[in-house]
Amino acid sequence: MKATGLIDIRGPVEIPGDWWWLLLTAVGVLLLGLVWLLVKFLARKAARPAFVPPPIPPWEKALAEIALLAGQNPAGIEQIKQFYFSLSDIIRQYIEARFCIRAPEMTTEEFMERVRYAPELSAIQQEFLNNFLQVCDMVKFARFEPSGRDRSDALLAARRFVEGTRPVLLEVPPTSTLSGGKA
Repeated sequence: MKATGLIDIRGPVEIPGDWWWLLLTAVGVLLLGLVWLLVKFLARKAARPAFVPPPIPPWEKALAEIALLAGQNPAGIEQIKQFYFSLSDIIRQYIEARFCIRAPEMTTEEFMERVRYAPELSAIQQEFLNNFLQVCDMVKFARFEPSGRDRSDALLAARRFVEGTRPVLLEVPPTSTLSGGKA
């Protein structure tokens, strides 16, 4: 049979006098933690997107491109074709960006069929587009040679179309609460 009784406690354990390794380990762990935090901070900072300016509205882009085209003075038939190709492309790109109608990939006939069902464009605007694109097609494909006056009229018509279809931004007049709500 075993003795049942309390066992006496042991005496104190001596800590070795050279405990520099403990201090060195603690400093190493601390340095590793700091390096880890630095890496996380730099990774998070690198992941932030740079400032991206807001996109240029389609009407502003189209008007700027028309202004650039107006500065050109095409001389030969190939330059005139390129002028009308660029002008119709500006209008088609504008319509795609502004009204979400895939205009650049369509022929004029396909495009006009699609526009016929677009409630965003009035009948007058649709008629303008049909006439405008027909003239551009005649220059590009039927060897029609427009005069300088015809080119300036085409530029003016394109500019008016863009200006006439851009959204109207309503300005709300500020109200003053200092004067009792009366402006």
